[in-house]
Amino acid sequence: MATYIADRYRLKKKDICGGNMASIHLCEDTDIDDEEIDSTVIVKMFDKPSVGDEDLQKKVFNREVESLEKLNHKNIVRILDRGYDDEFKAFFIVLEYIQGQTFKEAYEEICRYDYAQKLELMSHVIEGIEYLHKKNIVHRDLKPSNIMVDSDGTVKIIDFGISKLQDTFYSDYTLATFVTKNYSSPEQLSGKTITNQSDIFSLGLIFYEIFTCTNIITRETMDVSGLPVGIQNILVKMTQEEPILRYASITELKRDVEKERSLVIQEKYISLGFTNFVTTKLANNGYIEKDETSLALTALTEEYSGNCYMWPSKNRDTGVFEGTFELYGKRFISILKYDQRDSSRFTVISIAFVSADRLMTQKELAYEIPYGIKVGSATRVKYKAEMDAQIVGNEVLEHESNYISQRDDDMHQKDITGKWKDILELEKKQLSEEKSTLTYKNLKINEDDYSIEIDINTNREYELNYTSDDVLQMTTKKNIYHYIDVGRMRECSNNHMIIDLNPQVDYSNIATSGEISISMRMVEIALDRQRKALKSIQFKENANPEISEIIFDPQKATSKNNLMLTEGDCKSTEIDKSKLVSLEKALSADNMFLLQGPPGTGKTTFISELVYQILNGNKKYRGNPDAKILIASQSHVAVDHSLDKIKKLIPDIKMIRIGILDKLSESSREYTLDIFCKEWTKKVIDNCKEALERYKKESGLDESLQEKNTIISEIENIRAESLRLIDELAEVETELEKVNILDAKWKFVNEKIESMKKMVSIKTSGVTEEHLSQIIDAFTNGISVLNSKLAAVIDDSIALSEQKQALDERSDIINEQLEANGKEELEWKDLLGVSSHEEYLQTKKKVEGQLKENQKKYSRYSKIESLCKEWQKRVAQGDGLLQESLVDSTLVGATCLGIASIGAAINFNFDWVIIDEAGKATPPEIMVPICLGKKIVLVGDHKQLPPVVDEALLKMQDKERMNITKADLEISLFEYLERSLNEECKNILNEQYRMNPVIGDLISTLFYDGKLVSKTRKEDKTIPLKMYDKKPLVWLSTSSNSNRKEERISDSYRNSAEAKVIFEQLLLIDDELGELKLKKETAIIAGYRGQRDRLTRLYESDYKERFHNMTIEINTVDAFQGRETDIVFYSVVRSNDKGNLGFLKDVRRLNVAFSRARELLVVVGDHQCAQRRLEVNGQQNPFVGIIQYIRSHADDCLLKEV
Repeated sequence: MATYIADRYRLKKKDICGGNMASIHLCEDTDIDDEEIDSTVIVKMFDKPSVGDEDLQKKVFNREVESLEKLNHKNIVRILDRGYDDEFKAFFIVLEYIQGQTFKEAYEEICRYDYAQKLELMSHVIEGIEYLHKKNIVHRDLKPSNIMVDSDGTVKIIDFGISKLQDTFYSDYTLATFVTKNYSSPEQLSGKTITNQSDIFSLGLIFYEIFTCTNIITRETMDVSGLPVGIQNILVKMTQEEPILRYASITELKRDVEKERSLVIQEKYISLGFTNFVTTKLANNGYIEKDETSLALTALTEEYSGNCYMWPSKNRDTGVFEGTFELYGKRFISILKYDQRDSSRFTVISIAFVSADRLMTQKELAYEIPYGIKVGSATRVKYKAEMDAQIVGNEVLEHESNYISQRDDDMHQKDITGKWKDILELEKKQLSEEKSTLTYKNLKINEDDYSIEIDINTNREYELNYTSDDVLQMTTKKNIYHYIDVGRMRECSNNHMIIDLNPQVDYSNIATSGEISISMRMVEIALDRQRKALKSIQFKENANPEISEIIFDPQKATSKNNLMLTEGDCKSTEIDKSKLVSLEKALSADNMFLLQGPPGTGKTTFISELVYQILNGNKKYRGNPDAKILIASQSHVAVDHSLDKIKKLIPDIKMIRIGILDKLSESSREYTLDIFCKEWTKKVIDNCKEALERYKKESGLDESLQEKNTIISEIENIRAESLRLIDELAEVETELEKVNILDAKWKFVNEKIESMKKMVSIKTSGVTEEHLSQIIDAFTNGISVLNSKLAAVIDDSIALSEQKQALDERSDIINEQLEANGKEELEWKDLLGVSSHEEYLQTKKKVEGQLKENQKKYSRYSKIESLCKEWQKRVAQGDGLLQESLVDSTLVGATCLGIASIGAAINFNFDWVIIDEAGKATPPEIMVPICLGKKIVLVGDHKQLPPVVDEALLKMQDKERMNITKADLEISLFEYLERSLNEECKNILNEQYRMNPVIGDLISTLFYDGKLVSKTRKEDKTIPLKMYDKKPLVWLSTSSNSNRKEERISDSYRNSAEAKVIFEQLLLIDDELGELKLKKETAIIAGYRGQRDRLTRLYESDYKERFHNMTIEINTVDAFQGRETDIVFYSVVRSNDKGNLGFLKDVRRLNVAFSRARELLVVVGDHQCAQRRLEVNGQQNPFVGIIQYIRSHADDCLLKEV
């Protein structure tokens, strides 16, 4: 009977190799059905606890997984899967199967390589190590059995089991336990700090054996004298005992290896013949004196003596390669063809003379020939060092293919990222202008009401456009290029401004004159986070580099497509067919999945179930309870909504909410980082105390004796600290004495200057005019000399004063600490029951003697106690708490930009990043959380509101002459990916549960091509209002109203007639609701800000107290996305003779506005104006479709004049 690991990987061959931490098995992945795909895999099972701590295996497993999942490089083994097998009770990693041999197995064959081949092999290994080091990973266990060469000659570095072990809390275990001593660096063997140079040392030993074909017996007997000098130097530098004497970086080593390889390869050469035509052309153009072959041979040999480059030449008309190459030498271009008599050699058939600039340009893109060139009528005998022209030609063609592919990729990336970079640059420039920077003077501080007064330096009132809402920043006293946020403007009159200071502001640090501007610190931070994220994606420095590849080419997204779920596999009871398919695709996708969720389809239900499946799995999908998941969105509301839903489905999930407390929902506040840290701190301290108590009981330790020993340890620590402080105080007093001497000298100089002033005053009273003139001249000359030194003198005196002050302060602090230590020592001695130092020493000696009788137990207890105290101290101080809190939590919630607040110092990535409302975020904004995820799920709807466009940016881009359109600003990454992502990696939810089916079918018809199916029943979602004939969709037209026309207000519009109609209708509805004994939520959505303001003022002044059966909220479309309400009134606003609709033509805005309604949608506006034009700016007018739908569904819809 076959053996399976994790019910998936069938064992083919057991223990093909292994080490002291894991066994390696050859297996078959039974989930792969495609016969064309090799199903053979390697399963590495961590089933060999070797140091007495079973939990260590989990740590080693996690570290190897963490390392491998960060990596994506051709020279590093790929991880395919990982998990825990319940039957074998062991963690496992599934790796790609490499058909080949390790360096150890292939040693004899590799030894037969020539130097060039060995250096090339070394280059491949170095490329992989260089990639590791750039990812901040030190392998730490490089040896011949951990490097493989596959059947294609590709090098693969394997085994990352201890690559990051040093970063764990298992500090008692030295790396010497795990590393292979034969190839370990001296610092590894001695347990010292391990760096990148440690890998370089190990690599040096490996390649010493390869180059010398000698196994190392002892390092003292290593001898490189028989090798070429360049290789000798490389190996000697790699294997220096002291890390500082080795290569500073793997990149530096790479340069030397490539240089040496180039020199070795040049021993190989290309043989070139040439035709008589070439000789004649050289003579005619003055390159040789006369038309003679011998002269041409000399000229061509000189021409090709330096670095030469080749490029395939194409037919100008057809663009087809016809076997001709261009060879770029020192001065001209040679045209080569394969020799007609011997195709393994080239012949120069012609020469083209071009400018030096063009020649240099051609060289930059061409293939640099790594071989020498010999010119002449070659003999028919082929030597070993002569290169086959066909091989060289293929190398040139491969280079051209790679160059074109890379160029196209670079152009595509530049086109994509270029616009995003330009947009961020525009926002930065706009920010600078919006700061409204002005200069000020005459700072006055009012301590009574904690305010300041300043005078603004401007004669133009329009420049002073600060408001009381703006946080202002001002120049600091210590550095004129630094600014601090000070507070908000109270009032300003005649350029005299009063500013109310923030409570935490140190007003003594505000310059008396300088610059004042609006603080954009938070916006600047947000822009900086986006720039960094964009850079990470561009240079593939994100958690999963394959995500970068998908962003630049969505077709690269792949899926295993190997899941078929049923509703019984799910925890939620709200899973329909489209959600099931979406879950299958999301869990099967290799790197990225995109879900389009139209209104009311249950996106958060999908998100919560996906989180459950990721963690818990089912019979068909193996979950990972240790997975780390980030829930992100552009808005706090969306994040909180998802977290609430997840918490209901998985009540015991550990989660953290990152964000400003005031912006979080009440339900999310109990999961903030601050509260999580407090609970985690208490838990750690309690666990430490329990562990100590448990060990005491199990070991039968004398508690009173241990308490005395603990007190003695505390006293000894205090005494050691006091001795250190006494030494430090002596150093401070010595320095202070030196400073006092200098200070006395300064005082002496000042006194002398003062006495000289008095003397000059006395002496000049009786001086003649002529003598006075001489004195003035001498004084003037002296002043000029003094002025040149004055700045330095002042700086010295200030520095001296500051140094003295700092030393005095430090002396006071040390004395205070010594005094506190003395008191604390006496308190501990009282607890110990001793009154003198002699008595203390006697007690100490007695306790130590008693402890020796059971030294091993007490020693272990002391270590545990010390470790627990260190932990308690660390957590109490908050040292590293953020990192630990994130590690201890399963779910983290934050906005797209808010997650970046954890800081670059916390190197933390997530297994899954799920981003809601992804269609609303700008590309740079959404890339911030994307950078942190190994697997990305984007949830949104590009047919709802796009990213918010600041019209000012469009005006600025005209000024800056950037080629950015409104469409560039509005297209989200979600929409961009949705267009091109393959079907296996995306899906759409097509069943809506929010709206009355009459409203739902309108949304489906207008915005989703009729694919959105309503699962609600009309009778359950209809308010039986007689005034609308119990119909859920109504258009109240103002086309016959004499006051129907719009009014322009600044850059917006309002419509008073519509506002009046809306409130009159709502009063009537309120009355009917009272009769029906119903309470309803109502949203009044305005297409324009001017109309929103008009409706709000009217409501507050005339109607607010008149509604008893409904709550009313008034706002623009943007404020309502992601929300729903019973009744929606939509104000069209625009009413004019030309049928101009402005941005109302944007179907996405109407989609959001109309789909908020659960039971009743009422549109108020001039329906004649709305449908006057069939198309607006080349797009179909959505209002035409709306009115047609109403007319064609007369049984359920109503259109009437008001």
